[in-house]
Amino acid sequence: MPAKIRTAQELTQLTPSEKRAAGQLVAGASNAEGAQALGISTTTFTGHIVAIGKKFGITSRSGRPARAHAVLASGQVPPPPAPERIPDFTERDLRLLRALAEHPETHDIARAVEIAPADVRPMIADLVDKAGAANDTHLIGLGHAWGLLNTGPAQLAGTTPFHAAYRTLQASRSPRGATPTTAGRSPATVRR
Repeated sequence: MPAKIRTAQELTQLTPSEKRAAGQLVAGASNAEGAQALGISTTTFTGHIVAIGKKFGITSRSGRPARAHAVLASGQVPPPPAPERIPDFTERDLRLLRALAEHPETHDIARAVEIAPADVRPMIADLVDKAGAANDTHLIGLGHAWGLLNTGPAQLAGTTPFHAAYRTLQASRSPRGATPTTAGRSPATVRR
């Protein structure tokens, strides 16, 4: 009998228990808080978070924001409730938010945003404060709720809410009547 090769979607499918733990994760709950909310032991909750990380290839201990991004991007859990008003994020803020979502290690975040590794954590703390998030993992959840981190085929075409928010932000910074040079272009194509 031939071996059944599982698809990436099958390999990353969360169990019902992992989905409940992921819901707590994206809301910014600590392991202890998530365990208490679900009525399970901290060890069991932590085991679910580790299993989620393994399914998405995120094994770093500091990878909670990347885990939250992975489960939200997979569509297996909804983002947490978020204020209607999106903070006035700068281009650099949005780049940092994306890097935090995609990279579990500080040095990789620094490289992606082109800043010194020593500046990463203070800048993330400032971004957490600006967003009114509980912590960096909750920040990722809010980023998804606001449509700043949505993923999928549209993102490749530069048409996600992230790109729209970026273009709107750029347009608002242009002098009245001037056309921003970045309008209509994906943030990935804008020289940094």
